[in-house]
Amino acid sequence: MTDRSQGSRGLRLLGRALLLLYPPSFRREVGSEILRDLELEAAAVRARPHASYGRWSARTARVLVAGAVSEWREGPDPRALAARIPDEKSGALDMFRQDLSFAVRTLRRRPAFAFVAVLTLALGIGSTTAMFSVVRGILLRPLPFPDSEELVTVWETGPEGLGTVDGGLISHADFRDVRDEIPSIGEIALANSASLTVTEDGGAEYVPGARATPGLFAVLETPLLAGRDFTAVEDTPEGPRVAIVAADYWRDRFGDVDDAIGSAIRIGGESHEVVGVAPHGFGYPDDAVLWLPARNDEEGCGRGCVNRGSVARLADGATLESARAELATMSARLESQYPDSNTDKVFAVATLHDVTVGDVRPALWLLLGAVGMVLLIACANVANLILVRGRGRVTEVAIRTTLGAGRRRILKQLMTESGLLALLGGLAGVALAWVGVDLVLAVAPPDIPRLDEVTLDAMSLAFAGLLVVVTTAVFGATPALLVSGIQLTRSLRDGGRGDVTGGRSGRARTTILTAEVALSVMLLVGAGLMVRSLARTTDVDPGFDATDVAIFRLSLPRASYDPEARVQFMDRLLERLNGLPGVESAAIFLAPPLSSVSIWGGFSRTDRPPPEPGEGPTANYRSVGPGALELLGIPIVAGRAFRDSDRRDAEPVVIISERLAAENFPGEDPIGRRIDLQVSTGFPEDAPRTIVGVAGDFRAARLTRTPGRETLVPFAQIGAGFPHVLMKGVDPGAMLDAARAELRALDPELPLMQPSTIEQLAAAQLAQPRFYLLLFGILSVLAVVLAAVGMYGVVAYAVSQRTKEIGVRMALGADGGQVIALVLRQGLVPAGLGLLIGLTGALMAGGVMRGLLYEVAPQDPVTLVAVPVLLLAVVVAACAIPARRATRVSPASALRSE
Repeated sequence: MTDRSQGSRGLRLLGRALLLLYPPSFRREVGSEILRDLELEAAAVRARPHASYGRWSARTARVLVAGAVSEWREGPDPRALAARIPDEKSGALDMFRQDLSFAVRTLRRRPAFAFVAVLTLALGIGSTTAMFSVVRGILLRPLPFPDSEELVTVWETGPEGLGTVDGGLISHADFRDVRDEIPSIGEIALANSASLTVTEDGGAEYVPGARATPGLFAVLETPLLAGRDFTAVEDTPEGPRVAIVAADYWRDRFGDVDDAIGSAIRIGGESHEVVGVAPHGFGYPDDAVLWLPARNDEEGCGRGCVNRGSVARLADGATLESARAELATMSARLESQYPDSNTDKVFAVATLHDVTVGDVRPALWLLLGAVGMVLLIACANVANLILVRGRGRVTEVAIRTTLGAGRRRILKQLMTESGLLALLGGLAGVALAWVGVDLVLAVAPPDIPRLDEVTLDAMSLAFAGLLVVVTTAVFGATPALLVSGIQLTRSLRDGGRGDVTGGRSGRARTTILTAEVALSVMLLVGAGLMVRSLARTTDVDPGFDATDVAIFRLSLPRASYDPEARVQFMDRLLERLNGLPGVESAAIFLAPPLSSVSIWGGFSRTDRPPPEPGEGPTANYRSVGPGALELLGIPIVAGRAFRDSDRRDAEPVVIISERLAAENFPGEDPIGRRIDLQVSTGFPEDAPRTIVGVAGDFRAARLTRTPGRETLVPFAQIGAGFPHVLMKGVDPGAMLDAARAELRALDPELPLMQPSTIEQLAAAQLAQPRFYLLLFGILSVLAVVLAAVGMYGVVAYAVSQRTKEIGVRMALGADGGQVIALVLRQGLVPAGLGLLIGLTGALMAGGVMRGLLYEVAPQDPVTLVAVPVLLLAVVVAACAIPARRATRVSPASALRSE
C-alpha cells in the first residue's frame, strides 16, 4: 500500500471519527451521504499527483463545522444542506428532478414565505392575464368574418374631420358613386341599424334589425343558411316587401328553420315574405336579427341625406392608401358637379375593425399597461422576499459550494425554486383571471364593443404561461445571482447571520423598492386624473333638468301612418298620458337630449343673400311638441314657446338656441326674423320659418360636448315617424308601465321601444369613464398595498440587521425619536427617489391619457401634489411599525445576541 493510499484511508477514518461530534439524529439522516462525499474526495486525491492533503483536510473540516453550525441554527433541514450535487455524468433530467424535489421541500418548510410569494404573484399574473383577455377579445381578435382585415367602411366628413376614425355615414347617391368609380373597393353595401316591430298573435315586440342593400352578405363573405339575398327591385320604395331572418331568432320565435323560406312575417304593420335565413351567430350590424331592404328613395332623400352606414371589401392588391387617393379624386369631381350638397365634403375610409373599436382602444391599452406595472411591482416584492430570505440560506449555499457545486449549478437550483414559485403563482393567477374576466364583463358598460368575444381562451392561457417564464426571470435572477455568490469563509465568519452578499444585496433591495414606489406613483397619478375628470363631468350643467323624466320611443310605420295621421295619433296618446295619475306632464321631443339621435343641416337668413355652397352655417335639427321645453326645464330667454296652434295649417315657425342667435344675429333681436332650413330628413318641411323664440343652450349629444347650435320646429308641422315621448312624474318606472298599457290600447301593433329615463341616459354616458376609473383605481390600490408591504419588509429586515448598532446607540444615550428617525430614513430615501422618478414618468406619459380626460390637464397640479402626499403617508405608516419596534430594543439584549 502506497503512502498516498494510507494517507487517504487515514483521512477517511478521521472523517468518520469527526461525525461522532454530530447528534445521532443528524448522523442517521445525512451521515452516509457525507461519508460518500468524503470517499469521492479521497479518490480524487489519489488521482491527482500533486494534491494537497492539507487542503483536503481543511475542506473536510470546514464542511463538518458548517454542518454543526447548521444543526444548531434555524435554517433548512440538515439533509437538504448536505445533499450532494449531481455530478457531471448525471443527466439533465435527473438534475432537474432533484432540483425540483429540493425546491418543493424547501418551500414546504417555509409555508408563510411560499404563501405570500405565491399570492403576490397570483395577483400580478391574474390581473394581467384577465386584462390581456379583455384586450385580446376587443382589440386583437379579428372580426368574425372571413379575411376580416380586408373589410373597410367609407363615410363622409368635412375637412376638419379628415383622418379621424369615427365611422360616420354616407348618402345613398354617394355610395353608388363609390361602388361604381373606386377600383380599390371591390364590393360595398349599405347597412343601418333599424327599429323594427314584429307583430304576432295580436302583440307587438321590438326587434333589433337593419336595413341593407343587396350584397351585404357577399361583402362579409357569409353565405346565407337558406334562401337568397335581396334583389335590386326589392331595394326600391315600391318594391316587394321581403325580409331575411336570423336562424337563431326564427328558431326561438317561430320554430323549425326549414320552414322559414316563403313564410310571412308582419314587420312594421306590413306583411313581409322571408326570402333568406342568416347563419347561426350572424348579427351585423349591432346584433340584428331581421334585415329589410334599404329601399333608398334618392328623389326624396338626395345627396344631402347622409344617413347610411357602409361596409366594403378592398379589391385584390388594393390598400387603404390607394382607396384614399381614389376617393379624394372622386370627392373633387362630385364637389364641382354637385356644389349644393358636396362642397367641402371629404370621403374617409378605415378598416372596419378600427371603426368598431376605435373609441375604446386607448383606454384598454392604458389599462393593460397599468396591470403590467402591477405585475412588475409584484415581481419586485417577491424579489425582495427572496433577498431577505437569502440571509437564512447563507450556510446552505456555502456548504453546497464546498461540496463541489459551481456557481452555475447553484444558480440552476435557485432559479428552479423561483420557477416553482412562479408556476404556483401562475396557476393561482389563472384561477383569479377566470374570476376577474367574469367580474370585468359584469361591470363593463354595454356600449363597449365586442364584449361577447372576451373569454379566457387558449391564447390567454399561453399568455399566462409566458408571464410565468418572464416573472421567473424578473424576480428570480437578481436574488439568485447575489445568493449564489456567497463565500464559505464569510459565511463562517458571520456565523450564518450577516448579509454575506455584501452591499450588493442592500443596493438591490433599495433599487427594487425605488422602482415599486415609482410605478405606484404613475398608477396613482393616472387614477387621480380620472377621478378629477369624472368629478368635472358630473359637475357639468347640461342646461336641462333630468330629474324624474321617463323617455320612450315610437316607430310609426309609413304603411299605417302618414304625417297627418302621426300627429293625430300622438295627440291622442299625449292626452291619455297627461291624464294618468302620477304624470305631471308629457310631451314629444324628436331627437331629445342624450338620446344619441342627431339630425343636422344648413340654414340661411332670408334677409341676406344665400351663402355659397358649403359656406353657410349648420345646426342641429330637432322637433318638439308643446310643453317639451318646459318639461325639461329649458328656459325660453326670448320670445315664446310652441303652442297647440303651431300646426301644419299655421305659419311655419322655429325656436333657435342662444348660441345660434349670438353667432348669426349679433346685436340683433332674432324674434320675427326668418331662416331657411336645408335639412334632408325625408319629412315634409315648410321653409322659410319665422323665429318665435330663443331657448337656453343645452348639451344635446353628450355631457362633455359644448352646447351646439339648435333649431327646434313644432312636431305637428312635420309629423315625424319616430318620435320620443317624455313624461315627468314621481315614479318613472310606473309611468312607463302605464304608458305601455295606454299604447297597447291605442294600437296593439306599436311596441314601446327603448324605455329609460333621462338620468339613465346621462349615467350611460358616464359609464365608460366610471368603468375605466374603477379598474384603474383597483390597480392603483393594489400597487400601493404591494409597495407598502415591500417597504415594511425591507425596513423590518434592516432593523433586524442593525439590532446591535441600535443597541449601542441607545446605550450611548440616543432616545426613541432619534432611533425612529434613523429607521424612517431607511424607507424615506428610496421612497423619495421613487416619487421623483414616478412623477417624472407620469408627466412624460401624460399625453397618453389626454383623450380620456375632460377639462383636466395631464399636468394637473392638484393631482401631482396630492399623490406624493398620499404615498408618503403610506410609506411613513409602513415604516412606523418596525421603527416603533426598534425603540424597544434593549441595549443589553442586543449586545448579548451578537
